[in-house]
Amino acid sequence: MVSFYSGLNFNEVLELDIYTFAILLKDAFIERMSETKEGQDYLEQAWILTQTEPDRKALKEVWG
Repeated sequence: MVSFYSGLNFNEVLELDIYTFAILLKDAFIERMSETKEGQDYLEQAWILTQTEPDRKALKEVWG
C-alpha cells in the first residue's frame, strides 16, 4: 500500500525510517478509504471518536 501510494519501489520503502513509513501508511489508508461511501462513513466515525471537545455551536443550534 505504501509503495503504491508513494511511488517508491519496495526496496525504497524498506529503507524508510519508521516515522516516515507510518505517515505514508496512514495517508495511504485514508486515501483508499475515501474512495468508497462505506470508507467515507468509517473515516467520519473515526474522526468523531477522536474529538475531545464538544461542538458548542452545533449543540446551540439543536438545543438553543
